[in-house]
Formats: sequence, C-alpha cells, structure tokens
Amino acid sequence: MLTKKWALAGATVALLALSGCAGESTGSDGGGDADPITLAMVAPLSGAFADTGAQIGYGAQVAIDEINEAGGVLDRPLEIEKADTADGAQASVQAIRDFSADGNELIFGELSSANCLALAPLVDELGSVFITTTCTNDDLTGHDGEPAPYERFFRVGATSEQDMLALARTMHDAAPEVTTYDVFAFDYVSGHLQWEQFSTELAELGMQLSADVQYFVPLDEQNYTSQISALAGVSENGEKRGLYLGTYGSGTSSFINQGEQYGLFDNYDVVVNSGSYWPIATSLGGAAPEVYNGYDYNYLAYDSDANQAFVDAYTALAGTVPDTWGYQGYLAVKAYAAAIESAGDVSPDAVLDALKGISFDTPQGEYTIDPDSHQGSANIVVTHTVGNADEETGVEVLESYVIPYADTLK
Repeated sequence: MLTKKWALAGATVALLALSGCAGESTGSDGGGDADPITLAMVAPLSGAFADTGAQIGYGAQVAIDEINEAGGVLDRPLEIEKADTADGAQASVQAIRDFSADGNELIFGELSSANCLALAPLVDELGSVFITTTCTNDDLTGHDGEPAPYERFFRVGATSEQDMLALARTMHDAAPEVTTYDVFAFDYVSGHLQWEQFSTELAELGMQLSADVQYFVPLDEQNYTSQISALAGVSENGEKRGLYLGTYGSGTSSFINQGEQYGLFDNYDVVVNSGSYWPIATSLGGAAPEVYNGYDYNYLAYDSDANQAFVDAYTALAGTVPDTWGYQGYLAVKAYAAAIESAGDVSPDAVLDALKGISFDTPQGEYTIDPDSHQGSANIVVTHTVGNADEETGVEVLESYVIPYADTLK
C-alpha cells in the first residue's frame, strides 16, 4: 500500500547559503578529556564509487557531531576511523582483520553486497560487530520469518526485496499499461536479483510482463555506447515500453549522459531505477530524464524537525543535501550510540546484545533493529522526478511516496 503522498509538482527547496568547499566538522567533543570511542568505517573511498563512501562518511560524521555536542556516549566522545575498500571483497576482508587486530571491533559501512557476503562470516569468526549501511542482498539478514544468518552482522539500510517490491507495486499503479521492459543493469549478485524481484512482483500482481532486451555489464565498465545503440534501435518504435535501469553511482551518470546522445529516453514511457539516484539527477544541470526511483530516503520525504536538522547539518558539512547513502551512514552511528548507551559498555559482546531490538530516533521517526532478523525498519521512498533548470536543485519532483517498512515486506 502506498501511503503518505508527500511530493509536490515543482517543489523547490531553499538550501543553506554555502561558501567555498564542503565544510569541516566543528562538533565539540563530548566527555571532555575522556578517551574517545572509535567506530570503524569501511567503504569505497577511491575509484568509481568514491562518492558513495564519501556520502556514507558525511552522514556518519553528522551523527558523530550531533552526539558529541550532546555530551557523547557514556560521557565519552565518538570518533571514526576509515578504511578504503574500493579494491573489492579482498580489501574489505583485510580491513576487517586490521580493525579487529587493532581493537576497533565496532565496524560499519560497505556498498557492495559481494563485499558484505565475504566479510559477514569473518566478523562472526573474529568476534567483532558489523552494521552494513548499504549492502542490499536479502541473505545478509533474516527474512521470510527466518532468523539472522550471521550472529554479529546487522543492517540499517533496506533490503533488495523491500526496494523492488515497493518499486514494482508503484509501477503497477502508476503505469499498468507498460508490460514490456528492457533491462540495463550491473552484472553482480544484486544486479540480477533485483531485476528478478521487480519482474516477479509485477507478474504476481497480474501483469503479463515481457523482458525484451537485457544487458548486464561489469561494475567497472563506463562505456555503454554499444548497448545504448542497440536499446535505441529496439525501443524507437515501441509503445508502452519501459526501461529498467539497475545501476548506481557513476554507472547511472554515464548511462544517462551517453543515452541522451541517442535520444534514448524519449523512446520509453517509463524509466525505473533503484539505488541512490537523487545526486545523479541534481548533477545533470536540469537535463535529467523522467525517472521513477525507489530507495531508503529523500531529503524532502519527512516534514519533521529531526529531518530538517539532519538536512541542515549534512548540507553545512558536505556542501550538498543528503542522499540515501549519507542517511544510512547517519543511521549506523546512531544505532551504535544507542546500543553502547543501553549496554553501558563498549565491548563487542555487550554492544551485540544491545543492538538486538534497539530503538532510536531518526528523521523517519522511531527506528528499530529486529532482534531476530537483525534488519532495521527502513522505509522506502519512491520518487518520480524530471530535470528542470528552473528548480533550485535542477530537479522537479512530480510525485513521491513514503512506503512504511511494514508495507515493503512480502
């Protein structure tokens, strides 16, 4: 069920006045001279997806500053230590080993589900604790009534299934006449799984769905001209046709820029994308195509003091409004802070026990990590946007929905 329709046609947002580069953190250190509590972060900090790691880090730092300005946790300030995992699963595993060896055993982050699937059993083996911000693979936490597959692994971002069910149900209502989809997606576990979940849900809703042309490309590929040329050829005379775009980050940006040269998006009735699309859309200078996007967060989604405070603090620090990746970094730190405070202890075992069932306040309201599945109660926000140079952000929000966590499950 789609609830709380919040978007407005032609919505504009007044951003904070910014000067120079992104701001430095100025939060005071809670706890005076007390030794800080170190949280370890792993994410791609270089390479094609460095922007993702940067945004996770900005969101985490906003939470750190907020908590430290309020006195810290157990009268001690929080701090972050980071490791770059842009080189893939082996780099992620090594970072976990290094942090654990150094005694930094409360760890969060990661973008790639392949990396998370590699590190999750290691975290159990080493006795550390890990909260993934962004890995979406359903098998990382419990689902369909099953308990968590890993004792010491938790997630604050939404699962692949949540995102795809919400997006498919929205498209069923918004564009029921579109029954043929072409597919362009990354060639990795979640890339294939998400298309399967999206198409299966549409079929279960009664649509006679057909997938015509499908391309799955390597994560590090950036030249898509041959695939785009082929898509433009098959879609040129198509009616009631959609494009499923299963990419994120620089891959989405490259695809859109290259696709515009072929007039590709004029050939489709709808374009759907999962993942953090908003920063891509705003970077296109008002030229973003019309897209339906589903993910955990949009900064316009919640009309609350808590959300506005988060947006303001993030914008001051990063020089731009937050996207989902930044929001997920914020959630991970807030979850650790709440668990440490509840446990009265920073030892991994104590924090592990406290994380199970922990609740804390967030921009979306009260947020809870399920004690059995280890999955956080992430909502899904589906936005329908198009580029508009007259908007301050360069993007016009045509309509959007906040879909509560309970309504994103099977």
